[in-house]
Parts: sequence; structure tokens; C-alpha cells
Amino acid sequence: MEDPYHDRSMPDEPEVGESSTAVDADDSGNDLGSHNLTSTDYYAILNVSKKASEEDIREAYKRMSRVFHPDQHSGSSLEEAAGTKFQAITRAFEVLSNPQMRAAYDEYGEQGLSSRWDVGHRIKTPQETRDEYARLAQEKQQLELENLVRSRNEIIINVDASRVFERYHKPVPFGLPNQKNHTTSIFDALGRTDIMKLYMKNSFQTQFGPRTQLILGGSMTSRSGTGSGNIVGTLRHTFSDKLSMELGASLLNPGSSLIKATYNIDQQTYVSGIAYARDFQGPTPLVMTFGRRITKGATGYMTYRTGEWALGSWGPLPEDRVDFSSMSLGLKSIDTKESYYMELQAGVVQSHLLADRTWTLDDSTRIRVGARLSNLAGLGASIGGDRKITQHTKLGLAVEIAFSGGIAFNIKVMRLGQSVTVPILLSTEFNPKFAFWTAIAPICAIAALDFGYIKPRRRRERTEKLRELRKVHAEFIANQKKEAEEAINLLRESTARKVKQEQNNDGLIIVEATYGNMNAGLVADVTIAVQALVNNSQLVMPGGHSKNHILGFYDPCLGEKKQLRIRYEFQKRMHEVVVADMDHVMLPVRSHLISP
Repeated sequence: MEDPYHDRSMPDEPEVGESSTAVDADDSGNDLGSHNLTSTDYYAILNVSKKASEEDIREAYKRMSRVFHPDQHSGSSLEEAAGTKFQAITRAFEVLSNPQMRAAYDEYGEQGLSSRWDVGHRIKTPQETRDEYARLAQEKQQLELENLVRSRNEIIINVDASRVFERYHKPVPFGLPNQKNHTTSIFDALGRTDIMKLYMKNSFQTQFGPRTQLILGGSMTSRSGTGSGNIVGTLRHTFSDKLSMELGASLLNPGSSLIKATYNIDQQTYVSGIAYARDFQGPTPLVMTFGRRITKGATGYMTYRTGEWALGSWGPLPEDRVDFSSMSLGLKSIDTKESYYMELQAGVVQSHLLADRTWTLDDSTRIRVGARLSNLAGLGASIGGDRKITQHTKLGLAVEIAFSGGIAFNIKVMRLGQSVTVPILLSTEFNPKFAFWTAIAPICAIAALDFGYIKPRRRRERTEKLRELRKVHAEFIANQKKEAEEAINLLRESTARKVKQEQNNDGLIIVEATYGNMNAGLVADVTIAVQALVNNSQLVMPGGHSKNHILGFYDPCLGEKKQLRIRYEFQKRMHEVVVADMDHVMLPVRSHLISP
């Protein structure tokens, strides 16, 4: 029997990589804080993808204009509504058909259309314009963040808790029998902890224009009852897109100064140099780095450190030097989902090989594992992660194991440029069983904290935010629903003709289409709106944007996860599909068939 789909050249199911992954609402409620109800998606209005060509945009505009032009509804009660929709369609075409306006809109949304951006000469390719808008937007965002949080503070408390887990026998006066079964309480054990080192650093940054910054910072270190500290001032200036420099000097004894320069040879290659000057009793130690982007997300680099060195009799003797020369080769990659870092160093005194990898599980959680092989410290490994527990606060836990001896547990809390780190030495010897439980304990602690406290609290906060958001914007949501109903009324007549045409050709007929939260029953009927997008027995709805911006759609469940469910008939056979809000839709597809 001949395949009825064969003559229609029906497309296969689009691959996973072709669809845009929806950004689902999380439990944190952070997405609600930035929920812009008044934003307009011009791509959704014209039902084109963000990669659409000028020809695709022009054809979509013509198609929509034929339906919503006021002349098509003159004399009817819908003429005013048609004029409003036609203005939105015209505005969408005006923005997306202009390369510079489209680049500004793609990078910065509607705000990019209303802001003045100094993007140089007009003779630029669309990609060059996008890159320049991205750079200016990033500089503006960075400046706003720096103005918001200028003070940075770091506290590190090194704790020696190795004696807590050792067997401890209370001293007994001479001549008295030992108490073999003597046990100590947990408070006695915790009392055997020691603070090995305390380090504090605070810096304050002041912005002098968009390219110059002054940083004033102080640090203090206390170890075994003795301490030291200093105050350092740093001036950082960006001369151009290629050259930036940094000058720093300490204000107290022992005096030191620093000069750092970075030069971007091109968009892929850079060189940097650092010169340290301490007491001028010898030549300045230098650090020189050459780096180049190898792939889209990875950068390779080569670093040479001179260490302390002598020029004739000027400089420290070899036996008096504390900083020695080395050469390093490294590769680092930073990506939204995962990143890695590898380095091989060969030095006069210290050589090492290290590798580090980080996975981003979601917007709130990261997991990191690392390994290190050194000629001085031997083989070591680490595992850890951090979790966002509030909008601006992160908690990090990690375990570091040195197979030559030593297990440490790190706790770190970060909030708005402030951080407190507590490295705890648990054992001076390597014990496999102890190392295993040390690694399992933080995982269990994070899981218990996450499922027992963080997620329930976030769900409560999100529910409260949703209730408040819907109450505040009730009038706006009602207007959106009214506008969607007006669009459907405008589409009703042309869609009825399209359905008859599809029926005569045994084509694609939308039987029912609903949009919203299917589980909660908060849905909108969008059957006519979806049928209006059918052309030549095919339906294509590009992904990458929420479908509530499509004409005839509205958001029936603000702030919640939404889906589009479509029941359709093709070749007189019933099909059904459910897609996420921002996923790509292409009909008909064989796998959607539900009846023979």
C-alpha cells in the first residue's frame, strides 16, 4: 500500500539539536523578579526564527498583512482591532528588516531600540554591529554591577581539627591506674581544635569614568600569635580595546610595587606581562604570558616566571632565593554547562601536572573535581561543589585529599563580593575509609539541606511571588486576553476558508490546540490561531521564544511552565503532540499518529 505521507513530502521529526530548549521556571522565583510583561517579541509576531533571512521576514510580513490589514475589515466592528494588530506587525517588520535595528534588538531587546549607542561608522556588517552592541552592553552591565557592589571582603580561617578524630587519653597522675574505658564527649573533642592561620582582605573600588578604576585594599595575616599586614593601592586603566595597564604599590613596610600590562594582538591572541619590585635589592621578577584561543570556548597559554634572579652581583644568592623560575603550559575552557582547566609546569624547584573540571547542573548548582601531581606534594585529588541558597548567596563544600598524607574539608560562603572560607584539616595521614566518608558527608549534607529546607522555602516564596504578580498585573493580563480574543476573531473568517481548502486536499487540519499549564488546567484555546499559521498543509512554529507572543495567544498561567498541545488531522488520520513553550514545532510528523 502506498505511503500517504510520501506524496506530501512530510518532514521527519526534527532532531533534538534543532529545537530550542525551553527555559523552564525554577523554584527559586528569580525568573519572576525579571518578568517583563510589557516586552514584545517581534520574531513571534511574524512567526519567524531568530535566524530568518530578510526574504523570510518579508514573506511573513506579507502573509500577516493580508489577514490583519484594516482594509480587509473596513466597516466592521473589528476594524479598530485590525489596525492595532497591523501596527504591531508593521513595527516588527520595521525592526527585523533593518540590520542595525535588528542587531540592537537581538542583543538588548526593546531597550536597545530606545537607547543611543555609539557604535562607530554605519558601514558595518550585521555581525560586526552585533559584536559591538554586545561589547557596549557588557561594559554598561559591568559598570552597573561595579557601582552596586564596590566593596569586596575575603576571610580565610585555617582550622586544625586533626586531633579531634585521634584517640585521646586523658593524662593520669603518676602512680594511679589508667582508665582504659575512658571516653570523651564531643565538646572535649572539639576543644582540641586549633586556629592555624587567619587571613583577612578587604578592597574598595572607585570608578573614574568607564575606563579607569582605583582600588584600595588592605590585608592582614595572623599565625601562631604573630601577625602582619599591609595596605595596597591599585590603579587600573583601559587605553583601548587592545591595551590595558595596572599599577599597584603597598603603602606600608615591607614596600612592594607591581606593573601589569595586557595587549590583545587580535581577537584570538593576547600577551601580558607582570613586573614585581620589592626591595630593589635585585632585578625585578617577571611573569610573561602568551595566550591564544584554540577553539570557540578554549584558550591555551604559555607562562614563563623568572623568579628571583641576579645580574652580576646585583641580586640574591641562589641559596637565599625563595621564588624560582618555571615554565607552564595550560589550557582552560569556560562554558555555561561545563568548563575545564589543565596545566603542566616545569620548574627549578617545583613541577606539577593538574587538571580540573566543573559541571553546571542547573542555574544554582555546580560540581567540580580535580587532580594534582607534584614533585613536592605527590598525588592529590579534590571534589566539591557550590549551591545557590538564596538569590545572592552561595554555599560551597569541598574535600581535598593528599595521598602522601592529609585530608582537608573546605567550607565557603559567598555573598555579593563577600566570602568566608574555612579550610579544616581533618587528618595528617591518608586513610581510605576516612577519605570516603569525608567525601560522602558533604554530599549528604547538601542533599539534606536542599530537599529539606532550600527547595521547600523556594516553592513557598515562588507561590507568594506568583500570587502578588498576578494581583498587581491583573488588569494587564485581562487586556492581553482581550487582545488575543480580538486577534482570533480577525482570523476566524480566513481560517475557515483555509480549513475548507485543507479538507478538500486531505491536508492539515487543527482539531484542537490548547496552550498553558496542562496539569493545573490553566489553558487557553488557540485552535484558530494555530490553524492560521498552516501553509500548504504544513505548520512551522520556530522555537527560541515564548509562544504567548504569537498573535492569538496569551499567557493563561503567568510564571508557570507552559506547553502547547495540538490534536490535528492529516490524511484523515488523527495525530497529537505536546511541546514545551519555547520548543520548535513542525507538523505533520509520522510519530504523532495516534489512530490507524
